[in-house]
Amino acid sequence: MGLQGIFSGTVSILEKVLDLRSKKHNVIISNIANIDTPNYKAFDLIVEEEIAKTAGAGNKLQLKRTQPNHILTVPFVPDNSSYKPAEKSKFTQKGDGNTVDIDKEMANLAENSLMYSASAHIISRKFQGLKNAIEGGKK
Repeated sequence: MGLQGIFSGTVSILEKVLDLRSKKHNVIISNIANIDTPNYKAFDLIVEEEIAKTAGAGNKLQLKRTQPNHILTVPFVPDNSSYKPAEKSKFTQKGDGNTVDIDKEMANLAENSLMYSASAHIISRKFQGLKNAIEGGKK
């Protein structure tokens, strides 16, 4: 197993996760920046759809999602990302055609930041484990 094999699994998937979470952050920030722009339509990057698109692609072992709130565990490809108009709020407070809901955007921003941080922590631990293996378990 060469160097390619060491980084082909978790690290490459987490790299894609971090890339997609970064793109989603930019979309959310753009929505917030345009909160006062008349007729601006809020957009969202649907991470879950990107993950679902590649469900089963190259995986020999599949985890089963038993609860709707469980985190999806299959890899995805961030290319051809699903940028879609954000869901419209049932109640709109503005009459200028702008669909940005600041409360929803701030909640999305907090969730996305948490998911990005968790992914970054996992990849950091992966590299720490590799470093530990290279050093022979010495600290």
